Amino acid sequence: MIGKHKKIIIGLVIFVVGFGIGFLVKNILEPIKIIPTISIRENDDQYKFIHPLLALDRSYDTILPEYQGLDNKIKKTIEDDISSNLISDASVYFIDYKKFGSFTINKDEQYSPASLLKVIIMIAYLKQSESNPSLLDQKLVYEKSIAKYLEEVPFETDTELKIDNTYSVRTLINKMIISSDNGAKDLLLSNISDAYLNQVYKDLNLQAPKDNINYTISVKDYSLFFRILYNATYLNQENSEKALSILSQTTFSDGITNTLPSDLVVAHKFGESVNGSKEQINFIELHDCDIIYYPNSPYLLCIMTKGKDFKGPSTVIGEISKIIYDYKKQN
Repeated sequence: MIGKHKKIIIGLVIFVVGFGIGFLVKNILEPIKIIPTISIRENDDQYKFIHPLLALDRSYDTILPEYQGLDNKIKKTIEDDISSNLISDASVYFIDYKKFGSFTINKDEQYSPASLLKVIIMIAYLKQSESNPSLLDQKLVYEKSIAKYLEEVPFETDTELKIDNTYSVRTLINKMIISSDNGAKDLLLSNISDAYLNQVYKDLNLQAPKDNINYTISVKDYSLFFRILYNATYLNQENSEKALSILSQTTFSDGITNTLPSDLVVAHKFGESVNGSKEQINFIELHDCDIIYYPNSPYLLCIMTKGKDFKGPSTVIGEISKIIYDYKKQN
């Protein structure tokens, strides 16, 4: 009799344990999806024994469930804005650095980066300064032969630089990034070899521009320049901090920061490209790539757009920025 009771008890225990394991697998373990992660490593032939890690990419075929609603809301906003002719196209790249959640929308669309390339010029100079510390204090003269470049490129904005005046590389980098000064950009470009610039692209496994007029890049690929600065995985920590500090002083306010609180720290760079002539503008591209230092939960947001004028893309970038900021406040 006792043996029979033991068998019943053992059977009940086995049933309960089995039921518990089944419940655990079905309701807790089953929903968890392992999202493949791809490592992006520095592509530099000088190393024999190391292969430095620059950044990690999640698979974009799968999105974490908690970001699905946010992703859908932004997609719907873009669709509505295209239907209302505010824009003709848009791409978005987002990383939540606290949760390592990310997604991208329209990731393969190509855009003319325009002034966004100034960030790469800054990175190239800072990288070179790590082996040549005096480089940033080097003096350069803004000559007429450099100034003429502004006249040769349609829609190129003016410069604060004065012909025959001398400027340090450090000062020029600040002007080039903070006020997007094209004279400073041209002077810096004329004093650095293509090899240094191309090496940055090569190290990140990206195609270098053969000419700045026809060069295009996707929002996902461009975001990598901001990601390596935030991660301090390409420049050393001092120069990564320096670069983002300069970017945090950017004066442009008609993009992502337009719908953010004025006291929020943001490191960002915009780019604007006009397709056509002064007589006939076909379309305008406006882009903004930012690291938003939301308290205890920073995030990266890069948005690239195309539209018929400046107002439409600027409005859409602000809309998307507000959607993500409101999400961060609620989560």
